[in-house]
Amino acid sequence: MRRKLFTSFVLLFCHIAPLFAESQVVTYPAPNSEKMQTGYKVFANGKPVDIYKALSQEFTGGEYYFCYFDFEGPVEVKVVSAHQFKEKPELYPAREFSQDGNSIVFKADKPFTTCLFRKQRESPLIIFGNPIEKDIPNKDDPNVVYFGPGIHVPEKPIELKSNQTLYLAGGAYVKGRLNASGDNITVRGRGILTGELSERFSSFFVNFDRCNNLTIKDIILKDTMTWTLILRDCDKVNIDNIKICCSRMLNDDGIDICNSSNVTIRNSFVRAQDDIIAIKGMRGKKACENILVEDSILWTDVANTFRIGYECEAEAMRNIVCRNCDIPFYSINYRDPTDYWSNTIIWLQPANEMPIHDVHFENLRIRSDGSDIIVLSANPRVTSYKGSKTAGTLRDCTIKNLSVDGKKGKFRGILYFKGFDEKHDVKNITLENITYFGEKIKADSPCVQIGEFTSGITIK
Repeated sequence: MRRKLFTSFVLLFCHIAPLFAESQVVTYPAPNSEKMQTGYKVFANGKPVDIYKALSQEFTGGEYYFCYFDFEGPVEVKVVSAHQFKEKPELYPAREFSQDGNSIVFKADKPFTTCLFRKQRESPLIIFGNPIEKDIPNKDDPNVVYFGPGIHVPEKPIELKSNQTLYLAGGAYVKGRLNASGDNITVRGRGILTGELSERFSSFFVNFDRCNNLTIKDIILKDTMTWTLILRDCDKVNIDNIKICCSRMLNDDGIDICNSSNVTIRNSFVRAQDDIIAIKGMRGKKACENILVEDSILWTDVANTFRIGYECEAEAMRNIVCRNCDIPFYSINYRDPTDYWSNTIIWLQPANEMPIHDVHFENLRIRSDGSDIIVLSANPRVTSYKGSKTAGTLRDCTIKNLSVDGKKGKFRGILYFKGFDEKHDVKNITLENITYFGEKIKADSPCVQIGEFTSGITIK
């Protein structure tokens, strides 16, 4: 009997041991002055994960929290809240977890971002589970600008030129700004670049100007003083797995795509007070085109999730796709769709004779907290940008598989269509499978508002 039990134990161990051998977790100690000691504790496969704060002065406490680690194979994440959960905690996007008092545990086997809400927007925790970092640049390479673990305060903005790489190592906390211009530039690493030492509107935070073949991945940007990540006249841009932890002040747009083309944004987290993805034409006639946003979490506190067309000098904005994105929170301010500073999930507002066409949204998941928001405003406008005197046109756009779930409360979710005049109209807009709290929206639903100077508006 003993031999049989021993043999069974050996067989079981041989089956389980490889699972542990394949599991790897890498954590990065935070500088002591930046490590949060209260609020939450996080463990990944038993290893403590240091926590940082970002500012969000619109809400109780004036801050929220985030942490990061790398892993490969199965990982068990334990979160201990310093405060009792006054309501049922929530992980978003939704995932299974177990709760024991003020602790929760969940598991993952692939890279993830998850948001823990213990009371809506008040002091949430964002957890970034990254893949194991590979091919780390050599800090002695003359084309590598390298920041190792610890606090760094550059005297001047970081400047990048063609064929250079900026690398922020895990545990690096850089208080500075970045300007880049040229070909084949890369910005990467696990570290943090923060604008906390800069005054409001004092300068741009992370500015890419006339970059070709640009890669930005994995880094964390926080507490900007103005627009966060800016692309101006750029082409062939790959943005992957970045984290923007802002909301320190208004005008902190998450990602501004200005007169740029062939831009891909994926696997990213963006939180800001102001617009999250803003597509602008601000410098000459170069079109904004061939833009893809996918597999990301997009969170605004005050403004718009997508704002396309307010600044309109470009020849056109076209071939823009957003798919498979989660929207955990939208603007706290409801404003009517006729308001000049309205707030929406999707705002398409061409001006200055500029056409917007072939813009497509698919698989958007909106989490309602019970407050109202405009889901779509398709509305050419005259704007205040550079004395605009005419509107633009809007053509051939689709929204497919958009869902709203959560608390119904006061949520109406207006879908608003209105042209400016006969010349500056809205034409051929198709909405398919739009559902609010499990109910499919139809053409005669109360939330649908179709005004004048529109044609070919289809809701199915």
